[in-house]
Amino acid sequence: MKKIDLHIHTIATISDSAFNFCMDTLKKYVTEANLDAIAITNHDMFEAEQFRAINESLPIDVFPGIEINLDNGHILLISDGSNVEDFESRSNEVSRRISQNGDSITVGDLEDIYGNLHNYLIIPHYDKKPSIRGQTL
Repeated sequence: MKKIDLHIHTIATISDSAFNFCMDTLKKYVTEANLDAIAITNHDMFEAEQFRAINESLPIDVFPGIEINLDNGHILLISDGSNVEDFESRSNEVSRRISQNGDSITVGDLEDIYGNLHNYLIIPHYDKKPSIRGQTL
């Protein structure tokens, strides 16, 4: 059985409490938890340079992702990592549209930005307030 954590924040955004990312702490967590894979899923943004540094520093699979405020709920959208530049470009559009607390995009916006959503793993964030609505799913 594989152990994975697909919800790791590495950059404090407008949706987070302040924190400082530490590569050594991430390495320790991955080792102690005996993880086989992680996804970097910061709130409404993706930074390719930091992703590459993390990917190169860990001996496990690291996937690019983003936690998106969608219809006032939250989803994790995770890429297979085959085109990090394209993923960053698309994610930058999310960042442009969600620039302050309370902003969100619609499912239509999500489809416009990322295209065929079947190319991504999409996970509803079940423990956020407000919860993502059934019709959004």
